[in-house]
Amino acid sequence: MLETVYRIASLDLSIKERSAQLTIALREHTTDADAKAGLKWAVSRVWINPPRPAAAMVRWAIDHPEHFPDRRVMHTGALLATVPFVGSVLGQLGRSFALDETLTVPNLRRRLVARWGETSTVREAVGKTITSLRRLDVVDGGGNQPVTRRARLHASPLATAWLVHAVILCRQASSIEVRGAAAAPELFWADETTPDPDYPHLELHTEALNRRVWVPV
Repeated sequence: MLETVYRIASLDLSIKERSAQLTIALREHTTDADAKAGLKWAVSRVWINPPRPAAAMVRWAIDHPEHFPDRRVMHTGALLATVPFVGSVLGQLGRSFALDETLTVPNLRRRLVARWGETSTVREAVGKTITSLRRLDVVDGGGNQPVTRRARLHASPLATAWLVHAVILCRQASSIEVRGAAAAPELFWADETTPDPDYPHLELHTEALNRRVWVPV
């Protein structure tokens, strides 16, 4: 579904025309009512109408598909940048994998409820997010079965810089230390590739004590 939304976002159409195309496309996946409401809002937020802070990086990915031969990298990064809850799930998974912890959806749900609050929306979103990540080949398992990591997805140096930008947006931060970006738990699923400083929406700054940070521009 995300690939369909991405293709619509790539079309040279007005926002109104893209919205109409999206409604038609979503009818293949859901009810007519949801195609015009909840599901449409959720998926359009990723590629067609992203949050303002993420607009430039999303547009860059749309304009430069050649840097994303593996579209799973692009879609997972876009979810990370535009949907904070997905970022929380990825972060929890990455930290658990780094510690070799066994994590199931019920375990993960308890951790996410502690952060996001005890609501039916949060409880349901955990399982749905794991399902989405499984379809993107980021993880295996789910339900009462342990959630396990898949092999890392290949990301080019420019795509890696784009993913660092996604982490900054997810954390609602103003910068991220270079070493911290390399070890970001939210990116456990991507190759450990050195980010390309030519990515136009990040700058590499050197602060006091030679602390090097990536800063969005």
